[in-house]
Amino acid sequence: MGASTNIAPVAAFNFRVLFSAPSQEQTGLDSGDALAAAASQANSIVPSAQSSTIAAGFAEVNGLNSEIEIEDYREGGRNIGAHRLPRWGRYPNLVLRRGITTDTTLWDWWSDVITHSYTLAQGAPQRPFRRSGLILLDGFDHRVVAAWFLSNALPERLVGPGLNARTNEIAIETLELSHEGLLRLTNVPPGV
Repeated sequence: MGASTNIAPVAAFNFRVLFSAPSQEQTGLDSGDALAAAASQANSIVPSAQSSTIAAGFAEVNGLNSEIEIEDYREGGRNIGAHRLPRWGRYPNLVLRRGITTDTTLWDWWSDVITHSYTLAQGAPQRPFRRSGLILLDGFDHRVVAAWFLSNALPERLVGPGLNARTNEIAIETLELSHEGLLRLTNVPPGV
Protein backbone atom coordinates (compact mmCIF):
# COMPACT_ATOMS: atom_id res chain seq x y z
CA MET A 1 0.00 0.00 0.00
CA GLY A 2 2.39 2.73 1.19
CA ALA A 3 2.61 6.18 -0.38
CA SER A 4 0.99 6.32 -3.78
CA THR A 5 0.02 9.00 -6.25
CA ASN A 6 -3.22 7.19 -7.14
CA ILE A 7 -5.98 8.97 -5.23
CA ALA A 8 -8.91 7.57 -7.19
CA PRO A 9 -11.41 5.60 -5.10
CA VAL A 10 -11.52 1.82 -5.45
CA ALA A 11 -14.19 1.08 -8.08
CA ALA A 12 -14.86 -2.59 -7.37
CA PHE A 13 -14.03 -4.40 -4.16
CA ASN A 14 -14.49 -7.30 -1.88
CA PHE A 15 -13.34 -7.68 1.70
CA ARG A 16 -12.12 -10.31 4.11
CA VAL A 17 -12.12 -10.45 7.90
CA LEU A 18 -9.41 -12.47 9.65
CA PHE A 19 -9.39 -13.18 13.39
CA SER A 20 -6.47 -14.12 15.60
CA ALA A 21 -6.47 -17.18 17.78
CA PRO A 22 -8.00 -16.52 21.23
CA SER A 23 -5.59 -14.77 23.59
CA GLN A 24 -5.48 -12.69 26.71
CA GLU A 25 -5.73 -8.93 26.32
CA GLN A 26 -2.86 -7.38 24.33
CA THR A 27 -1.46 -4.01 25.41
CA GLY A 28 0.58 -3.11 22.33
CA LEU A 29 -1.59 -0.19 21.22
CA ASP A 30 -0.89 1.56 24.53
CA SER A 31 2.70 2.12 23.42
CA GLY A 32 4.10 5.33 21.96
CA ASP A 33 4.01 3.98 18.40
CA ALA A 34 0.56 2.42 18.15
CA LEU A 35 0.77 1.99 14.36
CA ALA A 36 3.99 -0.07 14.63
CA ALA A 37 2.44 -2.18 17.41
CA ALA A 38 -0.70 -2.73 15.31
CA ALA A 39 1.41 -3.74 12.28
CA SER A 40 3.36 -6.23 14.40
CA GLN A 41 0.19 -7.80 15.81
CA ALA A 42 -1.42 -7.82 12.34
CA ASN A 43 1.56 -9.75 10.95
CA SER A 44 0.94 -12.47 13.54
CA ILE A 45 -2.79 -12.67 12.70
CA VAL A 46 -2.28 -13.91 9.15
CA PRO A 47 -0.63 -17.25 10.09
CA SER A 48 -2.87 -17.72 13.14
CA ALA A 49 -5.97 -17.06 11.00
CA GLN A 50 -5.14 -20.22 9.02
CA SER A 51 -5.26 -22.29 12.23
CA SER A 52 -7.86 -20.20 14.08
CA THR A 53 -11.20 -21.78 14.74
CA ILE A 54 -13.04 -18.82 13.18
CA ALA A 55 -13.30 -18.98 9.41
CA ALA A 56 -16.12 -16.57 8.66
CA GLY A 57 -17.04 -14.61 5.59
CA PHE A 58 -19.21 -11.54 5.99
CA ALA A 59 -21.52 -9.74 3.61
CA GLU A 60 -21.31 -6.38 5.38
CA VAL A 61 -18.99 -4.57 7.81
CA ASN A 62 -20.02 -1.33 9.53
CA GLY A 63 -18.35 0.72 12.22
CA LEU A 64 -14.93 1.38 10.68
CA ASN A 65 -14.64 4.65 12.52
CA SER A 66 -12.96 6.14 15.54
CA GLU A 67 -13.42 9.38 17.43
CA ILE A 68 -11.41 11.58 19.74
CA GLU A 69 -13.05 13.35 22.66
CA ILE A 70 -11.95 16.99 22.67
CA GLU A 71 -11.64 18.97 25.90
CA ASP A 72 -11.79 22.77 26.10
CA TYR A 73 -9.12 24.39 28.24
CA ARG A 74 -9.84 28.02 29.03
CA GLU A 75 -6.72 30.03 29.69
CA GLY A 76 -6.96 33.35 31.47
CA GLY A 77 -6.10 36.30 29.22
CA ARG A 78 -6.74 34.30 26.01
CA ASN A 79 -10.01 35.85 24.89
CA ILE A 80 -9.93 34.54 21.33
CA GLY A 81 -11.19 31.16 22.50
CA ALA A 82 -10.38 28.06 24.47
CA HIS A 83 -7.53 25.68 23.67
CA ARG A 84 -8.91 22.44 22.20
CA LEU A 85 -7.01 19.40 23.46
CA PRO A 86 -7.45 15.71 22.57
CA ARG A 87 -8.54 13.63 25.53
CA TRP A 88 -9.72 10.07 24.86
CA GLY A 89 -10.09 7.88 21.82
CA ARG A 90 -13.46 6.17 21.35
CA TYR A 91 -14.19 3.24 19.12
CA PRO A 92 -17.81 2.47 18.28
CA ASN A 93 -18.69 -1.19 17.94
CA LEU A 94 -17.92 -3.01 14.72
CA VAL A 95 -21.00 -4.64 13.19
CA LEU A 96 -20.52 -7.69 10.94
CA ARG A 97 -23.37 -9.32 9.01
CA ARG A 98 -23.43 -12.60 7.17
CA GLY A 99 -25.76 -15.28 5.92
CA ILE A 100 -26.30 -18.21 8.25
CA THR A 101 -23.96 -21.15 7.67
CA THR A 102 -23.51 -24.52 9.36
CA ASP A 103 -20.36 -23.17 11.06
CA THR A 104 -21.06 -22.33 14.73
CA THR A 105 -17.68 -20.88 15.75
CA LEU A 106 -19.01 -17.31 16.18
CA TRP A 107 -21.76 -18.65 18.44
CA ASP A 108 -19.16 -20.77 20.28
CA TRP A 109 -17.01 -17.66 20.89
CA TRP A 110 -20.09 -15.80 22.15
CA SER A 111 -21.04 -18.73 24.40
CA ASP A 112 -17.50 -18.96 25.78
CA VAL A 113 -17.53 -15.29 26.76
CA ILE A 114 -21.06 -15.11 28.19
CA THR A 115 -20.87 -18.36 30.18
CA HIS A 116 -17.33 -17.75 31.43
CA SER A 117 -16.25 -21.20 30.28
CA TYR A 118 -12.71 -19.82 29.90
CA THR A 119 -12.69 -19.31 33.69
CA LEU A 120 -13.99 -22.81 34.36
CA ALA A 121 -11.42 -24.40 32.05
CA GLN A 122 -8.52 -22.65 33.79
CA GLY A 123 -9.74 -23.31 37.33
CA ALA A 124 -9.19 -19.69 38.42
CA PRO A 125 -10.83 -16.39 37.54
CA GLN A 126 -9.42 -14.90 34.34
CA ARG A 127 -10.34 -12.28 31.82
CA PRO A 128 -12.18 -13.60 28.76
CA PHE A 129 -10.21 -14.58 25.69
CA ARG A 130 -10.18 -11.85 23.10
CA ARG A 131 -9.46 -11.85 19.40
CA SER A 132 -7.78 -9.20 17.34
CA GLY A 133 -8.60 -8.94 13.68
CA LEU A 134 -7.79 -7.67 10.24
CA ILE A 135 -10.27 -6.24 7.79
CA LEU A 136 -8.81 -6.38 4.28
CA LEU A 137 -10.29 -4.44 1.38
CA ASP A 138 -9.49 -6.09 -1.95
CA GLY A 139 -9.57 -4.20 -5.24
CA PHE A 140 -10.87 -5.42 -8.58
CA ASP A 141 -7.61 -7.35 -9.16
CA HIS A 142 -8.05 -9.18 -5.79
CA ARG A 143 -5.04 -7.41 -4.27
CA VAL A 144 -5.33 -5.69 -0.90
CA VAL A 145 -5.75 -1.91 -1.24
CA ALA A 146 -6.55 -1.10 2.42
CA ALA A 147 -6.23 -2.88 5.76
CA TRP A 148 -7.59 -2.08 9.22
CA PHE A 149 -6.40 -3.62 12.49
CA LEU A 150 -8.92 -4.31 15.24
CA SER A 151 -7.56 -4.79 18.78
CA ASN A 152 -8.86 -6.92 21.66
CA ALA A 153 -12.36 -7.66 20.36
CA LEU A 154 -15.10 -9.29 22.38
CA PRO A 155 -18.55 -10.19 21.08
CA GLU A 156 -21.02 -7.76 22.62
CA ARG A 157 -24.11 -8.83 20.73
CA LEU A 158 -24.95 -11.74 18.48
CA VAL A 159 -28.29 -11.61 16.72
CA GLY A 160 -29.76 -14.57 14.91
CA PRO A 161 -31.89 -14.17 11.82
CA GLY A 162 -35.52 -13.21 11.66
CA LEU A 163 -37.20 -16.34 10.32
CA ASN A 164 -40.16 -16.02 8.01
CA ALA A 165 -41.17 -19.01 5.88
CA ARG A 166 -43.29 -16.81 3.57
CA THR A 167 -40.31 -14.91 2.13
CA ASN A 168 -37.43 -16.06 -0.01
CA GLU A 169 -34.69 -14.09 1.76
CA ILE A 170 -31.32 -15.21 3.03
CA ALA A 171 -31.21 -15.68 6.80
CA ILE A 172 -28.75 -13.07 8.11
CA GLU A 173 -26.99 -13.09 11.48
CA THR A 174 -25.27 -10.06 13.02
CA LEU A 175 -22.19 -10.01 15.22
CA GLU A 176 -21.41 -6.80 17.10
CA LEU A 177 -17.87 -6.54 18.44
CA SER A 178 -16.68 -4.28 21.22
CA HIS A 179 -12.99 -3.52 20.77
CA GLU A 180 -10.18 -1.38 22.13
CA GLY A 181 -8.75 0.15 19.00
CA LEU A 182 -9.05 0.44 15.24
CA LEU A 183 -6.20 1.64 13.08
CA ARG A 184 -5.74 1.75 9.32
CA LEU A 185 -2.45 0.06 8.53
CA THR A 186 0.16 1.70 6.33
CA ASN A 187 1.43 -1.60 4.93
CA VAL A 188 -0.33 -4.86 4.14
CA PRO A 189 0.74 -7.80 6.33
CA PRO A 190 2.72 -10.42 4.37
CA GLY A 191 0.82 -13.47 3.23
CA VAL A 192 -2.60 -11.90 2.58
